[in-house]
Amino acid sequence: MKRTSPIQRLPLLLSLILGVIVVTAAPVLAVRPDSPLIPYTKVVLDNGLTVVVKEVHSAPIVAVDIWVATGAKNEDPKDSGISHFFEHMLFKGTERRKVGEIAKAIQSVGGYLNAMTSLDTTHYFVVVPSEYIDLALDVEADAIMNSTFDPAEIERERNVILEERRLVEDNPQSKLGWMVYQAVFAGTPYANDVLGTPETLANISRETFLRYHEKYYVPNNMVVVVVGDVDTWQVIQQVKKLFSGFKPREVPPLPAFQVPGLKEIKRVEAEKQVDQTYLYFGFPGPSKTAKDSAALTVLGAILGGGRSSRLYQDLRENKKLVNTVAAGHQAYQDIGMFVVYAQTKDTGVSTLEEEVRSAIRRIRNEGVTEEELSRAKAMARSSFAFASESNAAIASILGEFEVSGSAEDATEYEARIQEVTKEDVLRVAREYLNPDGYVLAVVRPQGVK
Repeated sequence: MKRTSPIQRLPLLLSLILGVIVVTAAPVLAVRPDSPLIPYTKVVLDNGLTVVVKEVHSAPIVAVDIWVATGAKNEDPKDSGISHFFEHMLFKGTERRKVGEIAKAIQSVGGYLNAMTSLDTTHYFVVVPSEYIDLALDVEADAIMNSTFDPAEIERERNVILEERRLVEDNPQSKLGWMVYQAVFAGTPYANDVLGTPETLANISRETFLRYHEKYYVPNNMVVVVVGDVDTWQVIQQVKKLFSGFKPREVPPLPAFQVPGLKEIKRVEAEKQVDQTYLYFGFPGPSKTAKDSAALTVLGAILGGGRSSRLYQDLRENKKLVNTVAAGHQAYQDIGMFVVYAQTKDTGVSTLEEEVRSAIRRIRNEGVTEEELSRAKAMARSSFAFASESNAAIASILGEFEVSGSAEDATEYEARIQEVTKEDVLRVAREYLNPDGYVLAVVRPQGVK
């Protein structure tokens, strides 16, 4: 029997009554019937704001997420770090709610709120008992549209972010990650530092925030996701009412760029007060929604996903060369990167680098087995299932996929993984994992070679 898409089932009459556009799209791939992501409803309001609602009545909890399609990649170099700085400021007060009152309003009903910034997006979320859904929506809408950016709070948060940056610099894994990202994505907006620099942070003022807000915080650049014990159409009506005065504007497009192709080995290194060596291999790859993303996810599981993976068995269990090793595909809206990460106490960098290159050559030459393929698919599906266990997690998944492309991509994720063949894995290994073209970032103990 042909299954109807959860967003195809919406009556046109309701869309006319509510004054929204009901988005319909046929699924490209079969969606698992018991997927925790379906059914859901997706509509676009007349001002361009996308709203995704999924009812989950197993517990009286609701998650309200707002995703804004702007992050570090959208920043002017002179304002580097403003997306993250802006995120820190958004819950700091509005005309209706003074400093501290937003957090107090949510926490006083037993809820919590938080936010995060990435290269692609900025994400604000509130989780409350479902009886307070109106409060959660009102608080988030007020913050998104009416934040005042109090100058005194700006100075306080500037110091908070500078301290956060110092902590990142002191953490070898965090330091390593940014080293490889900036090297692999060099020449693209994805090389921008989410935290900015002390110099750029010092120049960000209230006027800078107001210009950024006007440019990117517009309804046609945002997604509201509500998941929990709610009534779908009541939520949509409330969102429509709250954002009725929110006017759309054209959003500046991201400058065109090409995904870098590395034809040689590029090494970046740093010394820190650590007791072991940290290594991060980065290979340029495709975006989150690209066709090859699923095959690279499976390849990551085979090469470095858990104790049964090739690198773990060979480098840790058999040869005792590393303390930790892992691999995987890290993807964004316009770009991606396949990574191999390792920590070692006693093994030299050159020895470990050659071991990783050897493992890559082997998989490029010989491919993978059916047993490896099956195990990797099961691992990828299980990881996705574990990441979808709560209302907050489901809201995050649907929101992230929708703001980067389409929520339907999230519902089809498992099917795309299941479709991957041995030939696909071999092809992407040969296309993206060049043993003679990658970035190797190293953080080593001071004085150790």
